[in-house]
Amino acid sequence: MTRVRTFPDAEAVARYAADALAWRIGDARKAGREVHIALAGGTTPRRAYELLADIEGSWKHVHLWLGDERCVPHDHPQSNARMVRESLYANARAEPPSLHELPSPEMAEDAAWLYGLAIAEQVPDTVFDVVLLGMGPDGHTASLFPGHPGLRATRAPCIAVRDSPKPPPERVTLTLAVLRRARHTLLLVTGEDKREALARTLGGDESLPLALLGVGLDEVACDVAAAGGA
Repeated sequence: MTRVRTFPDAEAVARYAADALAWRIGDARKAGREVHIALAGGTTPRRAYELLADIEGSWKHVHLWLGDERCVPHDHPQSNARMVRESLYANARAEPPSLHELPSPEMAEDAAWLYGLAIAEQVPDTVFDVVLLGMGPDGHTASLFPGHPGLRATRAPCIAVRDSPKPPPERVTLTLAVLRRARHTLLLVTGEDKREALARTLGGDESLPLALLGVGLDEVACDVAAAGGA
């Protein structure tokens, strides 16, 4: 059963996400183990990373991965890796964590294959401790879009996307199979333009990628504008 938490605004959603990530990072530190987190792109996640940077005092055991990435140079304004560096790294109170960036980002298939190998080799059992997700008004998450054939991928940790309906068209994304296996999946949704897609997702409309996660979607943090009747 997906737990839905509703907050007054996007800032409160970002604060909750930062606190939730900090709690799981701290829990892993107490247990003496590494923690692997897949990050989302977007405005609200970016704010969460800024807030998280000010909370955390130690990142030595933390590995950050990208839930999806645009096939652009590492310093491109649309790069999710750049966004993480500008938000979390720029505000970190201690030496920042390991950020696993996409190799060969301008070559989608090569990048997906190499990133998948890195995940398989470094993430125990290919199970992320936390996956942070966002959602577009069309119901897409990461770079998994409604009706895209990549939704049927069952074995690869990540895949290349060459025809994204949202620019840039070439991307690399984690697959639904990996998202389902995560120990905890947290979806952040803000804005009235996402209200319908969120309601359809929670209603089990399997034409939307997030609904295909089923019980693999553990928690939703949304603002009042997105919640509607959720």
